[in-house]
Amino acid sequence: MPSFPTPAVPPADGTGDLETAAAAVTAAQQALQRARRDLSAAIHAARHAGQSVSRIAARTGLDPVTVRNILAVTPAKPPDSSTSVLPR
Repeated sequence: MPSFPTPAVPPADGTGDLETAAAAVTAAQQALQRARRDLSAAIHAARHAGQSVSRIAARTGLDPVTVRNILAVTPAKPPDSSTSVLPR
């Protein structure tokens, strides 16, 4: 479960909720991106294992056109933390 960054000192005027909510949205977006990468990888693996597009669609709840569109794109690789450049 991701932790949400919080400001070091919440503002006295009650706007700390704004920062907390913004951090939660950012964390949710990152989780969604990871989930999409995982789903794409699983769909590619299932197809590589010989499952039909219609079977994959039935198992995932997606329509066959969406499954074909996912298969048409090379799976994204997760970011490699060893080569990432951190801001200074």
